[in-house]
Amino acid sequence: MTTIKLQILKTIPLLLLLVALAQAVPGEDRSDDDGPAGEGGWPQFHNDLQNTGRSSSTAPGTNATLWVSEDLGLQAGSSVAVAEGRVFANGIHQIVSLDKFTGEVLWTAPFERNSEVCCSWFTPAYHEGRVFFSGMDTISLNATDGREVWRYAHPSKRGAVNGGATVVDGRVIASDWDGHHYFCLDLLTGEEIWRFEVEGSAQSTPAVCDGMVVVGSWEWGLGGVIYCIDLLTGQEIWRLDAENSPAGSAAIEDGVVYMATYNFYGDGDLFALDLRDGSVLWRKAITPTDSTPTLALGNVYISGGCEGFSDSVTYCFNASTGDLIWSTDPEEKIGDWRCSTAYADGLIFSGKPDFDDFGGTVALDAVTGELVWSHPGGGSSPAISDGIVFTVGGGRIWAFGEIRPEGRGEGP
Repeated sequence: MTTIKLQILKTIPLLLLLVALAQAVPGEDRSDDDGPAGEGGWPQFHNDLQNTGRSSSTAPGTNATLWVSEDLGLQAGSSVAVAEGRVFANGIHQIVSLDKFTGEVLWTAPFERNSEVCCSWFTPAYHEGRVFFSGMDTISLNATDGREVWRYAHPSKRGAVNGGATVVDGRVIASDWDGHHYFCLDLLTGEEIWRFEVEGSAQSTPAVCDGMVVVGSWEWGLGGVIYCIDLLTGQEIWRLDAENSPAGSAAIEDGVVYMATYNFYGDGDLFALDLRDGSVLWRKAITPTDSTPTLALGNVYISGGCEGFSDSVTYCFNASTGDLIWSTDPEEKIGDWRCSTAYADGLIFSGKPDFDDFGGTVALDAVTGELVWSHPGGGSSPAISDGIVFTVGGGRIWAFGEIRPEGRGEGP
């Protein structure tokens, strides 16, 4: 193990390290379909199959708080799924379902997590009345009451870390982290369709486009691989061997894959790759990150930085050229290696770090990067639905919104 790695292990909690290494081109925003979660939903991590991280929803122009949940011990770094009037969240040992408009807890469902790490910031995925996620097993729950529908025991007997499930065309794609696999399961039965072995640890939430699945893996130290897999067969289409660690997830739009890397030695990367063959279209140095790019307005937005080790920054790049349009001042500490930004209604939502948790939510003008509003609550990978921004911080969900939908309760 390198001297730098030993130094990090002495100064940053080991399990924080484990998870650390762990676009749209100019034109019309085609994100009007918010997915299979009902109108205004955010059904999985970063909203859609391509992980674009944008919504056609309106967004709050102020930091008005609609509701704040009780302390449910929710996982810092995780996002939430929003569907059919409910919010589904990662409670470390349990999945929690809450009323979207009041924050009332509707049900909880315990699961076995990967006990070898302190945390796994996966986001549950919703599809047609079911919730899907991975701990030591990959599980399907009834979204109405939390009852288990099926369970797939990972053949490697290893538990997932960070990577959430993606549901597409009657299939569920998930992972087992240091078991070195992504696997594809039948949505209705949980039976395995195919299994794909990677070099290193598998912790991406798969991005799917045009019958192709893009994921990453990373090795201890530095390095890893970005893979493109055939959705139907599970066969490799192409791979890109990276100098740094592709420990997050990809976002895809108009035939281009955008994915970032983590680097403890210095800057990480933001890649733009051709979806057809993996060739590099452009590559830019950014503060190291595990976060997933957000694609909107012909731009790529991404946040990064590990507090105390690298600058916390949120960036905006031109999706076609890679030119930097704006970035936040490092002294403002807007951005984090675990925070995937989100876009809606002309705003980019990011978070502020508080070492192993989050210290606030920030709304930026998507065109200029200027601060629109901030709040000391929440900050973890926001999700947006029906004009409400949902974000985790301090074990709670913070719901920011200015107008309470008609006919809903007053909330806590």
